[in-house]
Amino acid sequence: MNLFKKNILSLLALLALQGHQLLAQSLPAPAEVDAVQDCGLTLSGKVLDHDTRDVLVGATVYIPELDRAAISDEYGNYHFHQLCQGTYSLRVTYVGYEAERFSVKMGNSVTRDLQLHTDARVLRTVEVTGEHLREQAQTQQTLAGRELEQTRGLALAETLKGIAGVTTLQTGPTISKPVIHGLHSNRVLLLNNGVRQEGQQWGAEHAPEIDPFVASEMKVIKGAAGVRYGADAIGGVVMVEPKALPKSPGISGDLHLLGSTNNRQLATSATVEGNLEKVPPLSWRLQGTLRKAGNSKTPDYYLENTGLKEQNFSAAVGYNKEKYGSELYFSHFSTNLGILRESHIGSVKDLMYAIERGRPSNADNADFTYTINRPYQHVEHDLLKAKGYWQLGEAGKLEFVYGWQRNLREEYDVRRGSSSLPSLQLTLNTHTTETVFEHKPLGRFTGSVGVSTIYQKNTYQYSDFLPYFTGTTAGIFAMEKWQKDRLQLEAGLRYDYKHLQVKKYENDRNLVKPEYDFNNISGILAAMYDVGYHLTFGLSATSAWRAPGANELFSEGVHHSAATYEEGNPALKSEQAYNFELSVDYFNNVRLNGTLSLYHNYIRNFIYLAPQPEPVLTVRGAFPAFKYTQANATFTGADLNLNYTFAPGLVLESKTSLLYARNFDTDDHLIFMPANRFNNSLRYEFGQSAEGSKITGSYVSVGGMYVEEQKRVPSKTEQDFAPAPEGYFLLQAQAGTTFHFGKQSVEVSITGNNLLNTVYREYLNKLRYYADEPGRLLMLRVRIPLNFSKS
Repeated sequence: MNLFKKNILSLLALLALQGHQLLAQSLPAPAEVDAVQDCGLTLSGKVLDHDTRDVLVGATVYIPELDRAAISDEYGNYHFHQLCQGTYSLRVTYVGYEAERFSVKMGNSVTRDLQLHTDARVLRTVEVTGEHLREQAQTQQTLAGRELEQTRGLALAETLKGIAGVTTLQTGPTISKPVIHGLHSNRVLLLNNGVRQEGQQWGAEHAPEIDPFVASEMKVIKGAAGVRYGADAIGGVVMVEPKALPKSPGISGDLHLLGSTNNRQLATSATVEGNLEKVPPLSWRLQGTLRKAGNSKTPDYYLENTGLKEQNFSAAVGYNKEKYGSELYFSHFSTNLGILRESHIGSVKDLMYAIERGRPSNADNADFTYTINRPYQHVEHDLLKAKGYWQLGEAGKLEFVYGWQRNLREEYDVRRGSSSLPSLQLTLNTHTTETVFEHKPLGRFTGSVGVSTIYQKNTYQYSDFLPYFTGTTAGIFAMEKWQKDRLQLEAGLRYDYKHLQVKKYENDRNLVKPEYDFNNISGILAAMYDVGYHLTFGLSATSAWRAPGANELFSEGVHHSAATYEEGNPALKSEQAYNFELSVDYFNNVRLNGTLSLYHNYIRNFIYLAPQPEPVLTVRGAFPAFKYTQANATFTGADLNLNYTFAPGLVLESKTSLLYARNFDTDDHLIFMPANRFNNSLRYEFGQSAEGSKITGSYVSVGGMYVEEQKRVPSKTEQDFAPAPEGYFLLQAQAGTTFHFGKQSVEVSITGNNLLNTVYREYLNKLRYYADEPGRLLMLRVRIPLNFSKS
């Protein structure tokens, strides 16, 4: 880079920060200091390339505690003067490099060189990838940017399938929930806008009641994460995060329009948000989503009664200042989900015949319709969140979050009469609180302590499949991280207590009120080391536990929307998980980047639904029978993400997920575990368009996913009702571009799944006994950014 270019970069960076610095000059220092404190200190140094040690000209070094910034000069030097004693965090950014954070303790004047890593992912997109010296010890991957936009219109679980190690548990084409390393339901904690999502998530056919359009980012933390997020996080955590409320004056938003073939889905989602110029701390947002789909179609026939209707909205308002702030958020989720009509059978003989037949009895007569008849689910979920935070000067930050949730689930079975009442209605009310204190850096230590509570009350009508119950949970935790240069160590401990009181009528109609008390400790020990040369190693040992739910203890009868007969076990004990993980990150290389994680999760007293030898015949028909049981089990596997750049714009993306699950008590495989899968795609991004071009950001991608036949199924004691289906390969493709009409841009993309119209069945689909998976599907997406403010 010649001197002229260096000077231009410096000038542009200075202009960009001019307004920011003028504001900073008018602000006092955020923390009061003693009169004897030395406030004439200097912080200086160079900004360098981590690998080549070349100086970086025009890099921005920002101190948020003082709201002051500096620009590195033509020799890479930066400097701050008249600093007081204390600990400061530095945020360093530079075009083409990863943003970095550094902590500096000022007792005297300090000289500190700041090294940045090159960013090999400067592509107009955000990839699903790990970070070196990441904030969490467990492997975590993020879905954002264009990767997230390409999933709009899909359910939450389907959205997350692009992450290695994440699969779905399905009940037909409309209902799915995320599976992380073979674990799902209550073992995977969902955080919806920072609040622990609580509903009837215990059911295999109970999909998460979260609108993916709300999210600007989805993060998956794999493995036991009980210290920070509490009991139940044995399998991992899914964080659904909306973007921060706007800070700049004006009104903006965006509009999504979607349409798909196969089930002829139509969807739209709109967001409008703004910030008040006269009251800068005050911001707001409104969002709403409508989705409608009809019967899905396999390559050979329609799947009767598999449509969906969904109506969601959310609203948020926040008042945020430097020292304190608050936020209020409310969301309403409502959906009707059709369930394959042929999954509800009249007799044991008909059930066996339906499985042997291999296709629904009405397949030849079924046609497309948006009408949803029995059996179906109607589910509503309301969430209210109130959040407040206070900056406590040199002490740190205190944050409090309260959440209220109401989950209504109605399941409508097939009935001979004309009654419009549901067969089962469950209402769960939940109150959660969390208080977290994050202390300012103490030397090389950063960390937090916190307490949380959960209070739940469940009621039912029309069926006593799940009893009345109240549950109370309280927890306390502490976590600390120590970092020096390239080494980071992490340790944490948490204690949780849970009380469960159940009210249930026995067969003789006598009311019983059993009570349960559970308590246990979760922990974490982890280390990460950046060895240089774009390579980071991580090693973690984590633990978490989960108390049995009321459904596992006391459910008894027909679970209508699952089309199964389930029986609980009041003698179940708590699960205890010990997860060990080794991870390797190779990042910011010009050609090859990737993440490999190897894990081994041992779960003592693992609870699962074991299929029983004979179906159960009830007055409502014949149903496959399952009973809750437990065993000691292990889950061992590997997740691999690789990106290889053949040429500018041409990238190979490869994702591999391997899992081997074992039942120690029976010395056999565990039932209903995801098969190994391999996903590869080749993406080409067209070069930068000329200035003023009508078309930008064009790309095309083609790839395929291969899923092996699940041959690791129980063979000694537990027999499935049908053998595992064969493996399959699905061809998929994507393409997109952005059109510009004056100042208005329009983003258009199209996605194709199962382009070869392959006939296949997924082992983790509860309706695979009766029907094939959907065939070819094309989805067209249009996103229109909106700006209602005057230029």
